[in-house]
Order: sequence, then C-alpha cells, then structure tokens
Amino acid sequence: MDFHAHQNEHEHRYRQLAASLPVAVYSCDTEGRVTEFNRAAVRLWGRTPVAGAEFWCGSHAMFTLDGTRLPHDQCPMALAVREAREVGRIEAVVERPCGERRYVLAHPQLTRNQAGAITGAINVVVDITERKLLEERLRETDRGKDAFFSTLAHELRNPLSPIMSAASLLARSDDPGVTRMAGIIVRQAAMLERLVDDLFDASRITRGGAPLRMADTTLARVLDRALDTVRAPLTARRQTLGVESPPGEVALHCDEVRVAQLIGNVLLNASKYTPPEGAIRLSVRIDCDNLLVTVSDNGIGIEADRLEQIFQLYAQVDGADMHGKGGMGIGLALVRDLCERHGGTVRAHSDGPGRGSRFEIVLPVVVSGA
Repeated sequence: MDFHAHQNEHEHRYRQLAASLPVAVYSCDTEGRVTEFNRAAVRLWGRTPVAGAEFWCGSHAMFTLDGTRLPHDQCPMALAVREAREVGRIEAVVERPCGERRYVLAHPQLTRNQAGAITGAINVVVDITERKLLEERLRETDRGKDAFFSTLAHELRNPLSPIMSAASLLARSDDPGVTRMAGIIVRQAAMLERLVDDLFDASRITRGGAPLRMADTTLARVLDRALDTVRAPLTARRQTLGVESPPGEVALHCDEVRVAQLIGNVLLNASKYTPPEGAIRLSVRIDCDNLLVTVSDNGIGIEADRLEQIFQLYAQVDGADMHGKGGMGIGLALVRDLCERHGGTVRAHSDGPGRGSRFEIVLPVVVSGA
C-alpha cells in the first residue's frame, strides 16, 4: 500500500470513529464553514446543516447560560479559530428548530497541518442537560432542607424556655429526688438548646451568615466566653485543658460573641473526639495585627483526605460514629464561616488516625498599638 492510500485509509477510519461516537463532533475550516459532523451532532442540533454553507455551528440558535443570544460567529468554535488559541471547556445553550433548548459543554480544539499552520478546528460537544436539571433539583432540595431546619429550630426553641424555667424551679425543692431529676432535665434541655443553636447557625451559613457586630473588646473577655462553653464537657470527661495566652491586656476589634463561639466550637470539637482523661491545649499568640489561636489534642485524629472536608456543612469526622461522637456536622463549618467573615483563616492538621489533631486559626482582629 502506497503512502497516499495508507493516509486515505487512516482518514476513513477516523471518520468512521467520529461518526460512531455517542457525543456530537463536528469540524470547521479557518473561514468557519462547517465541513463535517456526525450523527450525534445532528441529534443534538435537531437538524442537518448544509456542509460548507453554514458557519461555526450547526445549531438553529445559541445562547449563553444567562439566556443572552449568542451569535454563531461568537461561539466557542469561532473564538478558538479566530484567536488561534485553546479556549478550554465552555458551557452554552443550543436551541433546536422546535424551540427545545439543550445545555452543552463545548471542547473546541484547533487542527493544524504538518507545517503547524491552523487548518480549522474540531469541536466535541457534550449534552449536559440532564446534569443541569439534576443540579437544579439538588439546589431545590437544599433550599427545602434549609427552610425545614430553620422552621424546626424555631419550633423546638419555643418550648425550651418554659422547660428550663420549670426545671430551675424544681431544682429549689427540698426533696433530693426532685432536685436530682430537675438537674437531669436542665442538663438535657441545655444539650437540646445547643442542638437548636446549631440548626440556627446552619441556616445562617446557607443564607450568607448573620451580620457581625464589630466592636472593641479584649482578648481576656473573648477567652472567658470561649472557656465557659467547654468547662462542663471537659469536667464530665475528666479531660485536662492547658491554656497559654499573652500576658497583659490585648485589645481586639471583632464580634466578641462570634469569635468566642468559633474558639469554643474548636475546643468542643477537640473534647468530643478526645478520649476521657485526654489532654487538650489552647495556645494564643499575637503576630502584628493577627490573633493566632491553636487548639491541639491527643484524640482520634483525622485522615489526610478529610482535613478540608470536615469544614463543610454536615460533614463528619471519619471514625466518629464508632466512637459514639458523631454530631450534626455544623460546628466546624461555622468556625470556617466566622473566620472568613472576620477576614481570617482556619486550617486542620493531623498525622492520621489515632495521632490527634491541631487546628490553627488566624484572625486579623488585634488593635495595633493599644
């Protein structure tokens, strides 16, 4: 077989391959004329274009994702050829003659001859309509879930106050049995109240967060608030907490309640995933305008591929269920949300399961020269 026959055979095979592909494939020359297309392209467009007489795309019409009409001479294929560059993957909408619209993902690639000169482009177009519809359904489900949790939190909070008030009155009884039962009610109601607060926080995160109340305060006030939230669980689990903080008064400008909450949440997380009689350490340092907070523990540790995922809403630490410590997965998501809204960051570190963990928080909230 001579060279030309061999080349023709290869070209025939490539055309057969393109024709059999389940995704739309078509080509254009440097003038934009549609030269070839496969059966999948015809199905996608809902029409058969006239080869050599139509330009850049065989669809009836094209639109951007926001519904703006996209002229064919401005489509991804045209951009690639005219600007002689790879434009990457671009999402768009094609309209069929019947008016039906399909979401597509275009992959235009330049073609060149043996001398390296551009001869046109090939576009592989994937119909992603079903994926887009599923994504929208998922967003609707998320919105419904968020609305449900918000309503649930409101409905659960309403009876909590009278329960706490009644239990407090019962705790004043002279009957030891009544006092003991009242203490159980108070503790369980406080736990339920925290779960309700978590639901409210989750709802706020999905809505962009509640407004921060920025004001001047001190590090001591923030730490006192944070430590108040963790004293009871630390005592109940007989865990030790070492605290290292700068001497003297450190002035801060932040939302005192929220910064205390985010530090408290990290401490509570450490307590939850550290065995009884375990050790937790809170270290606070000042670096210029930054408040550096580190919480470390000798708990169950975190897998390397989970160090980012644990900050997602409703995420769980691997191994939490087997330790009976699986929560709602809201606390650390709130920590990241509050850190970022203060202009700061939070990162998790761990050498792996059984090796403990370390959380590092950076908040630019220190008032310089104060």
